[in-house]
Amino acid sequence: MYHGILLNKSFKDNTFLLTYKSFSTKVFENSDWIVYGIEINDKEIENQIKLIQKNMIRGKYFNHVYNDERLVIIYKDKIFDVTSHISSWKNAIEYGKSLGINEDQLNFWPNRFQDEVHYFN
Repeated sequence: MYHGILLNKSFKDNTFLLTYKSFSTKVFENSDWIVYGIEINDKEIENQIKLIQKNMIRGKYFNHVYNDERLVIIYKDKIFDVTSHISSWKNAIEYGKSLGINEDQLNFWPNRFQDEVHYFN
């Protein structure tokens, strides 16, 4: 099983998010940003990564999916397949910064199942 962290503002059509089983949502105060925690079956992960990327808009956005060993960072025009350890994120962070994303937002958190409790509460 994989989990994903998807941002509503990063998609052409927000109804795309309704195609996933959501385990939690996080609404940011004083904002129209909503983060969805979603589930993806192992057998479907590669196709779903491509589908997420296809439905994204260009801009300062990324989404990510993970299990406890693998982290996949999805930008509209680039995908980074890394681990949950920050030492593997350098290229993904540099790419995000080149899009104008603030470095403090490029923490790709949560990226392990155990981190979700803290993120969504």
